[in-house]
Amino acid sequence: MFDIMGFINQSRRVMNVATLPRQKEFEKIIKITALGIVLIGLIGVIISFVLNLVQ
Repeated sequence: MFDIMGFINQSRRVMNVATLPRQKEFEKIIKITALGIVLIGLIGVIISFVLNLVQ
């Protein structure tokens, strides 16, 4: 079955080891995420444009 106490102990250990990102790391994460969102949106627009031209 599921070992709830083992899960809680593992979760505590992960939370003790984990740290918050520093300012530069956080800014880099935001920039990469924004770039990914823009690229996916651009790919969607291009696909939509091509499909509209084919019809």
